[in-house]
Amino acid sequence: MLNRLEEFDSQNLQEYVTPPRIRLMGVGGAGNNILRRLHRRTISGTETIALNTDAIQLNVCQADRLLLLGKEENKGRGTGGRPQLGRRYAEDERELIKACVEGADLVFVIAAMGGGTGTGAAPVIARIAREADALVVGVSILPQTMEGKPKRQLARDGLEEFRQACNCVIELDNQLLQELRPDYPFKRAYDVMSDLVADMVQTLTETVTVPSTINVDFADLKRIIEAGGSAKVLFGEASSPEPADVLNHLLGNPLLNPDFQGAEAALLHITAGTDFALSNCHEIMAALRVDLARDVNLILGYRTDESLDSRVRVVMLVSAIPANGGKLELDRPFGEHNNTASVLGDTIPMVG
Repeated sequence: MLNRLEEFDSQNLQEYVTPPRIRLMGVGGAGNNILRRLHRRTISGTETIALNTDAIQLNVCQADRLLLLGKEENKGRGTGGRPQLGRRYAEDERELIKACVEGADLVFVIAAMGGGTGTGAAPVIARIAREADALVVGVSILPQTMEGKPKRQLARDGLEEFRQACNCVIELDNQLLQELRPDYPFKRAYDVMSDLVADMVQTLTETVTVPSTINVDFADLKRIIEAGGSAKVLFGEASSPEPADVLNHLLGNPLLNPDFQGAEAALLHITAGTDFALSNCHEIMAALRVDLARDVNLILGYRTDESLDSRVRVVMLVSAIPANGGKLELDRPFGEHNNTASVLGDTIPMVG
């Protein structure tokens, strides 16, 4: 028996030592902008795929694969803001999309809601990925109110369809930028949101692609994603290991809408230097449990990185947030936003 085990270990184990296969798919103009940032970071274990109905936008996007939707009918000229066209053009390219997601374990579908391509095509792409047995995480961004009530309503309708198509959806709202920092230059404001989404996707992806001391495996991540519903990814980097400092940076970014009361699934990953105390970890986890549903198993991952010295990086994924939980931060008075200045000033937390 021992010889048989040794033979398996030496000859067959390596075929199982493979990271999860992850596809990052950016749909429409905003999705392409975010994907370009992710592609430049060359995140281990990922492939970037840009999809658009606008050939000009797609042509300037950097990605491993570019897919022009509806090319036979619209000749790369977009949808004119009509989701029904985005939906149809994605269906027309079903076989090509299917080939893009074939063999994937996890697919991120990133799109802004309210336009024609993101709103119409993203749900179709998500459904095709799920039909290919991939876990699908949607990342949606809602438009600002200045873009008009019809577009906001179109975005909400599209978001509902997107939720049905994905295993879970992370929802962000550009309107928060207007509420929090109306003095921002236009380009700077949209760059902030694009960078934030890119950081969020990279941080979450690296919880399972980079080995840890207390490891978070793909099955752990799958468990949280399959809990479904509304999801949130919170992350930050504290300058000290003090629990209050770590929690303030984790929960202090209003753009991530850090309310998750009643969430039924959660995963926390901490990366810290060699002197991070066990008691600090206990305090952080105890504080986070307060807002989770009763008896939720908060999955913990931990990685030591000596280069961080006293700094601590933390990321949390929560899902299955009930409809009465996780309200938008716009419902809260401006003065109650935690750490708004540091998050939206010149020190926006980024993945290092």
